[in-house]
Amino acid sequence: MKARPLPDLLQDVLDYGQEAIETVADLSADQILGERMREHAVLRTVQIVGEAASQATKLDATLLSRIPDLRRAIGLRNVLVHGYVKVRMEEIVLIVRHDLPDLLTQVRAALGEHNS
Repeated sequence: MKARPLPDLLQDVLDYGQEAIETVADLSADQILGERMREHAVLRTVQIVGEAASQATKLDATLLSRIPDLRRAIGLRNVLVHGYVKVRMEEIVLIVRHDLPDLLTQVRAALGEHNS
């Protein structure tokens, strides 16, 4: 399988990150867990953010120094995929609400630099 171009991967981080934010909205963790499809959507979009970040850093290792939060996104993806520990939805909601918007801002800047 051919690697996707770096701008496409960064755009995936943005698109799926925004989708995660919209899916969580102002709902509590319990409300999200009460809607199985929403729960899966939140977990999957967060996972894709981490996977796109991982693939992007393979193409440009300097991204990790410019956007250190990518490392956390990749780590969370690994936890979700490999099930190292049980991740509580409360933690995911906090990450989506408090950490993901900053990451998206940083990725937008990097994407702008790349497209310049």
